[in-house]
Amino acid sequence: MKKKQWLVGMTCALCAVPLAAQAAEAAEDAPPTAVTTADINVTAQGYEKPTLDTPADTTVYTADELKKTGARDVISALKFKNGVHFTSMGPDGQTWITGNAGANLRGVENGTLVLIDGVPASFNNVSHLDMMSLDAVERVEVVKGGGSVLYGSEAFGGTINVITKAAYKNSVRVEAGDRGQRGYAATIDLGRVGLAVSRTYYGATDNLTDAMGKLTISGTPTPYMVGFGRSRKDHVNLTYKINDEMRLAYIYSGKNHSIHYNDAAGKLLKLFNYDDDEHFANVSYQDKKGWTGSAYYNFRSISNSDYFIVNPSVVEWEKSHHRHFGAEVKKVWKDDVSTTLVGISAKRQTYVNQNQKYVSSMSSASAVKPYAKFGGYGMNEYALTASYDRDLSPVTAAILSMRQDWVKSSAGDYNAFLPQLQVTTRLSRDSAVYASIGKFFRMPHFRNLYYASSVMVPNPNLKPESGWNYEAGYKYDGKGRRLTATIFHASVRDQIVGIKGTDGKSYQTNAASYQNTGLEVSYAQDVDAHVTFSTGFTVGNPKRKYKAGQDFVRALGRYQLTAGVNYENRDLTAALSLSYWGDRGYNSNRSERTSFVPISGNLLASKLHLAYRFTPDLTGTFDVDNLFNRRDYTNSGTYRNVGRSFLVGVNYNF
Repeated sequence: MKKKQWLVGMTCALCAVPLAAQAAEAAEDAPPTAVTTADINVTAQGYEKPTLDTPADTTVYTADELKKTGARDVISALKFKNGVHFTSMGPDGQTWITGNAGANLRGVENGTLVLIDGVPASFNNVSHLDMMSLDAVERVEVVKGGGSVLYGSEAFGGTINVITKAAYKNSVRVEAGDRGQRGYAATIDLGRVGLAVSRTYYGATDNLTDAMGKLTISGTPTPYMVGFGRSRKDHVNLTYKINDEMRLAYIYSGKNHSIHYNDAAGKLLKLFNYDDDEHFANVSYQDKKGWTGSAYYNFRSISNSDYFIVNPSVVEWEKSHHRHFGAEVKKVWKDDVSTTLVGISAKRQTYVNQNQKYVSSMSSASAVKPYAKFGGYGMNEYALTASYDRDLSPVTAAILSMRQDWVKSSAGDYNAFLPQLQVTTRLSRDSAVYASIGKFFRMPHFRNLYYASSVMVPNPNLKPESGWNYEAGYKYDGKGRRLTATIFHASVRDQIVGIKGTDGKSYQTNAASYQNTGLEVSYAQDVDAHVTFSTGFTVGNPKRKYKAGQDFVRALGRYQLTAGVNYENRDLTAALSLSYWGDRGYNSNRSERTSFVPISGNLLASKLHLAYRFTPDLTGTFDVDNLFNRRDYTNSGTYRNVGRSFLVGVNYNF
């Protein structure tokens, strides 16, 4: 309660800052700096607003900036950005099981909403940012803190909005490296039509874990380790400019990868093969009178087959189909002192899962269970959103926002009312302070509600998670320097967690609570015309408890350090990106109690990117991933990093 009172008091205090801020404004003689794309965001408030005047911790990363990390996809670039907790465990952004490489903000698991051009792109609280090619990206806007008032469920840790390109240059790229790496890409501009295509490969790894147990192979218990097999990613992004106000975008992302259970010598014992396909289509509209709208359709299909190499005639398999489609309309009114937004939206999700599972997944002599089908299950969501942005003085503005959600699902009906109050005050032309208080929620997804297996028990009576986000911050952007400092507190109740019972099965329940209080500081500086560096520091106290009456227990990592240095001079570009995670761990839930399991050692992600322009149209690149050849445990606590690898590429513009 004291934290709430403190932050409410800070918000009120900010309203009294105008006098001091006006004096600072009058004393500032330097002219305002030129506004660039990175100075404007659309995600935080739902309409264009200068980042300095936005009462949220918002960062806009241009595609050029992200590509300087040497990354080929969004998640591989974002993992070097301050405050982004990444979960990939294998090469090329892969993870175990369905390969869901993801990111969370503010340490809130399943609390980061991913958007593509402002449209939700999550399936069961998972979005494959590793399948989003940077060739198709104009910029990425990262908004930390609660975004549920604008975007509904899932956005309580933050929002990542991937904004795709409307136009392309004609180019081709070929790249190859060690560890089976190959890549081919092309972008084509045909006037109203733009196209980006790519295919990448990655070879099999060695064992990335210690012994994880024993498989019974032909009656003999055999210790096994886990590594990744060969993988392939395909990406297609097609845009069509219908007119000056309407645009059609279609995205296809496909991924094939496998997980290998090997013996100590690396001999393959069991194979998990996954095919993952996503289709995203969106028709968007925006005019000069403040009207925006979109109609979208998302489809994701996952198929996997699992079998023992010594007994391939018995195959365990699973297929799932997830559809997500909807529409939204917004209207923005602006005058000299205020901005008003009103929006309505409707969306539907459906989910079907079919599978046959092993009676015993640990024995090569195992048979499979009878065919099972879960679904189709459906969920309809309708929402009304409104916000009022008002100048209280020449330097202070307040934003009052609210959202009403009506959710109807196969498991029941839910309503949610979400208020938010934000205040920002300019201290000078280049600096501002802000405070924000808002409520959020997250709907249980289909796997929480319905999915059943030999190790998971569904619960169709789950309630939504809900909570409050409080934050206050300072921003500076001027004279080639950019600084953001934010204090935040997030509190979540009725959190959905899988608790393992004495039978070894995971039971879905609303029993848990989660809190995180922390500080985020990011700084960047243009040293001169050639050198730019950035650094960041995030420290928090993420903690969780199983149920009321128990003590909170640590969760996730406590701090992150990031650093990046870019050098550009004539034809040479060089960039070094670092992300360091320390004091890490994860939660183990057993016997109705949560415990903290430390992860041995710290995690250092590193990337070196070099580019040299031989001619105005021909550029060569050289990338080194895991520059220091660290074999750290990743944030899963079980898998280690793949060792150092390199990639050589050539890009030609025509």
